[in-house]
Amino acid sequence: LSVDEFEVIKSHTTQGCEVLQQIEALQDKKYMSISYNICRHHHERSDGKGYPDNLVGDAIPIEAQIVSIVDAYEALVGERDKCNGKKVGYAFDKEKAFKMITNGECGNFSDDMINAFTKSKLLLEKIAEKYSEEL
Repeated sequence: LSVDEFEVIKSHTTQGCEVLQQIEALQDKKYMSISYNICRHHHERSDGKGYPDNLVGDAIPIEAQIVSIVDAYEALVGERDKCNGKKVGYAFDKEKAFKMITNGECGNFSDDMINAFTKSKLLLEKIAEKYSEEL
């Protein structure tokens, strides 16, 4: 992607928050706060090189950190193109994907998040297997 194209792609975080703000009065405030944090900050990186706000470490809401690491895992093990849902068949095996994330090859996550991800490895593999069979 060109620099301009990537800027358009990155805007999904802030545009999603604009949509959420339109329905804020209809939702529970705590639910909206969590939703907003996930929407806005799921592409932040622990090292501050993410977007849209370049948050560092614990400044990234925990709910966004969780979605971010699970999204990275799903992107590595998933066999479907996210845009059209068709099977593309270029997924990494679960062990390779796990190592790529824990070794820092995909994303930049806090030590606490890597530890939680490591403890959740078997559960995530079961979930990935279940949903890959259903699709």
